[in-house]
This record gives sequence, structure tokens and C-alpha cells, in this order.
Amino acid sequence: MRSRIAAFGVVLAMSTATVAAAAVGLSLTTGAESAPQAAAAGARTDAATAAYPTIEDHCYIEGMIPHHEQALELSSLVLGATGVRDRTRALAEFIVADQTAEIETMRAWQDAWRRAIPAGGPSGGHEGHGGAQPAAGTVPTGCGDHPHTQMKGMASAEQLAALDAAEAGAADRMFLDLMIAHHEGALEMAESAVREGTNAYVRSSGKHVLVEQQREIAAMTTLLAEAP
Repeated sequence: MRSRIAAFGVVLAMSTATVAAAAVGLSLTTGAESAPQAAAAGARTDAATAAYPTIEDHCYIEGMIPHHEQALELSSLVLGATGVRDRTRALAEFIVADQTAEIETMRAWQDAWRRAIPAGGPSGGHEGHGGAQPAAGTVPTGCGDHPHTQMKGMASAEQLAALDAAEAGAADRMFLDLMIAHHEGALEMAESAVREGTNAYVRSSGKHVLVEQQREIAAMTTLLAEAP
């Protein structure tokens, strides 16, 4: 079976350079159209002044980063296939650009939150999952059994291998099937973030995911219906 994992690194590197130049500041409002693509430096500065994140905020980020990373892998695999329709390729390229930007921003938030922790631990009395106060200089942990990290919609190793081996119409349809399920899983995670999160950045990220990925699901559903 021919592997396209090497191509994934090339696509990711190219998209990272592209989105870094186009990153925009993130509004602290929670409007449904707000997007999370803040520049890393700005995120470090602004996240430190936002309400200190709770375990729900941290668990959303810890779960969404690897979830997005698999979306990049799925997109890379279909972009490496021959005979895939131009509209499907364009969608995969957009997913790579958009979700690479989101991953970079979420990593910047994690770094900013660690830097913002005062010597005596987080201010405001926020506690970790189960009521345990995080130690000074650390972030809340214990997301392993938290609903935000159940990773809904993740493709299995067998499904990834099948997509890697597919070409033309088979690759096109398989990618759309897997990515629709993947996006539906992200919507559940984002809904939890909006409902349970307290940090303005996390809630804004969740709302962006809800708006953008619902839009992409509609587009993919149409593409799948039109597939030969």
C-alpha cells in the first residue's frame, strides 16, 4: 500500500506559512461569527488578561488539537490521491488552512495560560476537575475521563489505511464520508465548549467551529450526493 504520510508534512508546512501571514486578531466577544485565528503573539498577551480558564476550557483545547490534526491527515490523504474532483480538493485545501490556523492559535493559548498562572496558583478560585486545585505553575489536568476528550468522529487506523490506498471516485467518496462524521464529532465538542466553557477565547473558538463546520458539512453532503 502506497503511503501519503510524507505528503502530509509538505501540505502542513505550506499551509502553516500561508495562514501565519493571514492570521487576524480574535475578538473577545462571543458573537457566532467570531473566529479564533489570532496571531500567536497577540494570543499570548490577550489570553493572560482573559478570565482564567477552567478545566472545561482546557479539556476542549486538549481534545480539539488532536481532533483537528486528524482532519489535516484525512485532507492530506485525499489531496495525494489521483482523480479526485476539483471541488473536493478545494474543500480539503481549505480545511488544511483553516484548521492549521486554529491549531497554532490553540497552542498559543495553552502557552499563554501557563505563563499567566501566578506563583500561588490560578486566581479567582477556579478548581480543576473533581475539585483539586492545580499546583502553582501548572494547568488543570485530568481530561482523560472528561466528555471533551472522547474524540467523537475520529477515523480508525483501518479507515485511514483504506483512504490512503484509494484513488479517484473511491477516495473522493471515502474522504467525504469520513470527514462528515469527523466534523459531526467536532460539533459535539464545540457545543460543550460553548455551553460549559468560561474563557472568552474558548467560547469564541467553539462558536467558530459550530458555524464553519456546519457549513462544510452541508457542502460535503452536496458533493457526496453528486459523486459519480
